[in-house]
Parts: sequence; C-alpha cells; structure tokens
Amino acid sequence: MKAKLPLTPLQAEAWKQLVFQGAIGVFPTETFYGLGGNALDKSVVERVFACKQRPIEKSLLILIKKDWLLDFAVVEGKAENLIDQFWPGALTIVLPAKNNLPDFLRGPGNTIAVRHSPSKLVDELLGILNKPLIGTSANLSGQPSCQTVDETHKQLGHSVDFWLDGGLTKGGLPSTLVDASEPDFRIIREGAVPSETIQPFL
Repeated sequence: MKAKLPLTPLQAEAWKQLVFQGAIGVFPTETFYGLGGNALDKSVVERVFACKQRPIEKSLLILIKKDWLLDFAVVEGKAENLIDQFWPGALTIVLPAKNNLPDFLRGPGNTIAVRHSPSKLVDELLGILNKPLIGTSANLSGQPSCQTVDETHKQLGHSVDFWLDGGLTKGGLPSTLVDASEPDFRIIREGAVPSETIQPFL
C-alpha cells in the first residue's frame, strides 16, 4: 500500500486492516521516517528486527498517546514530572514495564521505552489504530536515517508492506533518550531535547 498523508477515510480503514493483519511499513515522524506496525503483535516486532537487520538485544520503542502510558509502564514521582514537561515531544523515556506487558516488548531489566510524538500525522495513525506503533527509524541498522519515502525504499526495498508519504521530514537530531527505570535517572542518548533542559528534572 502506498498513500499520501493525510489518509482519506477509505484509505484509513484499508491501512488499519493491513496493520491488524501483521503488516509493517514506513510513516513520517517529526524528524525522520519511522518503521513500524502493531506493537502488540509479536510477529510484527520480529519482522521489524529482521527488516532493519537490528540486533535482537537492542529493544524497540513504542509510540503511544500520553493517556495510554499507564497501560504499559509504571510511572511515579520524578518520571511523571519529566513526562508532563516534555510530552508530546522528542523525548523517549525508559520506564519499568507493567507486569502484564508481553515479553517481546520488554527491554533489559523488564523495561519499556515509550514516546508520545508531537507529530500530528503520528497522532492520527495512533487514533486510527487505537493501539501503539513500533517506532524505530526506517533504515537499515547503522545506516543513515531517511527523510523521504524514496530514501526508505532504497534501504528497505520490498521488505515492508506500506509506505505512508508525508513528504520531506525536517530531520535533525533523534529523540533524547532518558532511562527512568531506576531511582537515579540518566540520559543515555543525547538528542533533540538538550540535556541542560532535562537535567533539572532528573
């Protein structure tokens, strides 16, 4: 499936059915194109790892709406303040996973990496699905991130099932990654939200 965003109602329904059947594909975010599908489908997660040629020990983040957060993660104290300040935004936060979270979504130490993207297009896709999306970059592991659908096609070829074209993305830095799974929070990847802005909340 190839479609320009925003989707028409008919396209939205067709895309939703495709995703629920286990499809993976590319879509624009606020920085680069993302690769994903239904985050609650184990076969989808496995396909994303294979498509990117990503080492299995490098867990994947999920894109969610803020009010879904407590379905997936344990959030307390400082983490709530961090999220209230920077979401929606370019902050990915690693939190303790809920006990009922599937093993295939858990990262090291029973954690889950989550982000509420400020992209209206991502928010629209989440609203269509009413489920979280895997939200990794649409590129081969170790290769440059992509700002157009054509760039993603050159890297990923026919290993994906849908291309949602939102035009040229703005690029820039990836999301800042903060580990909030332990009492002492730490920045584990510098990114679009400057560390000096985050530091007072750690």
